[in-house]
Amino acid sequence: MGFEKFDESGAGRGRPAGTEPMISLRKSASIGVNRPALEEYFGDSEGAVMYYDEDENRVGIEPVADKDADEAAYTVSVTDSGGTIAPKAFLERYDLVPEVTTQFDPSWADDDEQSLIVLPLDSPSGTYGSAADDDGDGNDADDSDDTDADGNDDGDGSDADADGE
Repeated sequence: MGFEKFDESGAGRGRPAGTEPMISLRKSASIGVNRPALEEYFGDSEGAVMYYDEDENRVGIEPVADKDADEAAYTVSVTDSGGTIAPKAFLERYDLVPEVTTQFDPSWADDDEQSLIVLPLDSPSGTYGSAADDDGDGNDADDSDDTDADGNDDGDGSDADADGE
């Protein structure tokens, strides 16, 4: 049998690129928001307030106008491929920094007080990278946090692009 051409290069990690909203908890203690999730859940909001529900083991994210809208708000850094929230203190406080970057299918959960984007921590939709990527020097040799919203490694070594597919 000869070579078979792979013609789904934009398909990311197992599903079509950029089609479904996805939010990832990164092993670098940040949160990646792909473009579809940014558009569906954040709109023009440039800030996010973080919540944790220990009983249900889920993270809540409240989109707010900007970092100044609430004293507890974090900035949502937006790029062409998605966004990043860097709530390191929150993730460390509740021991939510994963060993590998973990993806979740977000949903709205409305209660009487506020409307939150919910990440069900007991039901991840996928993971990528590995804990072994960290060689102990603080610089991951093959850090999957460099993936953009299409699931492609952008190769710049930064976490500026959103995790996604």
